[in-house]
Amino acid sequence: MAVNLAPTQGALRVLRGAGLATTSASLSVAAHAAAGGSLPDPGTTVVITALLAGAGVALADRKRGSWGILGALGISQLALHAFLQLVASHQDIGHRGMPFAPLTMTLGHVAVVLLTGLLLARAERALFVVAKLLSSILPRKSTPLPVVTKPRTVCIPAITVRALAQLIYQRIHARRGPPKSPAANCGPVAFAI
Repeated sequence: MAVNLAPTQGALRVLRGAGLATTSASLSVAAHAAAGGSLPDPGTTVVITALLAGAGVALADRKRGSWGILGALGISQLALHAFLQLVASHQDIGHRGMPFAPLTMTLGHVAVVLLTGLLLARAERALFVVAKLLSSILPRKSTPLPVVTKPRTVCIPAITVRALAQLIYQRIHARRGPPKSPAANCGPVAFAI
């Protein structure tokens, strides 16, 4: 039985991409709400998260470093911020009585991107270490044993073998000498008178 634990393939790749999208969407919505913006419709948030998950899965084709993860998270935060600007209305007064502050929202997005990006980079590094460790412990796909078959025997009649052996022997041990003259083949000739 084969165990596929490559984080760049299969279910682990999808989980990595979906994790990035879910983290980015939830942090963006939380930062938006904390800075005084209203919450978007949950259905719309699910759709945009699914779109981000598709992009995240596409980016999960190989191991990404801290800068790659920060870049992906930063771009998704910018896209989600623009999306939330269009979809969710801003109020003059936030949920907690705080006035709406675009600078506070931007700084919140930047702080969240840095902190979360570094945490995701550490988590990705740990995931690759655990996957490598588990793949060295778990059994690998066994190679099938070679199929042993009995050699086929061919029965040749003994008469054929003897005739073939005689022919080979005559070819190898051919008599050598001068050619026979035509007169030598005639034998004794009797003349009648």
